[in-house]
Parts: sequence; C-alpha cells; structure tokens
Amino acid sequence: MIKTVLITLSSLFVFQACVDYQDDPLCSEYEYLTFEKLRKSVIVQDPKEIEERGKITIYEDLLFINEPNQGVHIIDNHNKENPIAKAFIKIPGNIDTAVKDGYLYVDSFMDLVIIDIRDINKIKEIQRKKDLFVYDEFIDYDIIDECGYDIDSGVIIKAKK
Repeated sequence: MIKTVLITLSSLFVFQACVDYQDDPLCSEYEYLTFEKLRKSVIVQDPKEIEERGKITIYEDLLFINEPNQGVHIIDNHNKENPIAKAFIKIPGNIDTAVKDGYLYVDSFMDLVIIDIRDINKIKEIQRKKDLFVYDEFIDYDIIDECGYDIDSGVIIKAKK
C-alpha cells in the first residue's frame, strides 16, 4: 500500500515537471527592456521624491541613495541641517553602489556602470562593463514559475505577481 502511494506521488511530480508552461498566462505578462535600450538607459534627471530607499553611500559631502531597480538619488549634504537633492540618476536594475576617487560604480542588472561624479553638475556615464554579473530574471519578483523568460527579449522590468 505504501509502495503504491509513493509510486503515485512520484508519478504526479514527474508529470508536473513535464507540463509545458509556455502557454501559462503568467509567461506573457512580463515586460521586457531590450539589452540595447538597457545599455542606453542611464539618464541624469532632476531630483525626485524617494519612494523606496535602498543602500546609502557617502562620499565627501554627498549622499548617494539607491532606489532599488530604479537608480540613485544624489543629495548634497554639505549643510547637514538642510540637505539638498541635486539629481536622480535613472539606472534600471540598480541595487548596489560604491564610490571611489570621484567615480560612482553601480550595477545595472548584469552590467557594471561607471559614472563620473567629480563635477556634480556634469554627471556622465563613462564606462559600462557588459555581462559582468549573472542576471537572475526573478531576483526582484516574488514569483516562482517554471515558464522561464525569453533571453533574447532582454531583462524583465515588470512581472505579474
């Protein structure tokens, strides 16, 4: 009897693994950003309100506040009583930041982006090291599904949860 139950359960797991999830409606509900657009998407913008705070990096009198998957807020903290938002750098897929010798190092999904911040009024991307990190398409989504994603379409920027 126990043997029959174990065989039945094992069969169910095997058949479940063989289901074609490509027709699952979840699979079609990903929004992609192409690799080409991703690699042209670092944009310095006017300051904006911080919606979700991530890692904070301090360099001289500046604060770099990561907004997970969105980018980095730059705050002039020269006057600690009155910090001034200077800019927002849009960086899709950004989670981590580091600063050294006037350069901001950030991740953008699988790439490392180096940004010159020596002149805070002339911030610019100066280098991108492509495919330096492993891209986990579900790193920021609370979903687990077996349908995978289309690697040729780019990176997932939105998914149905």
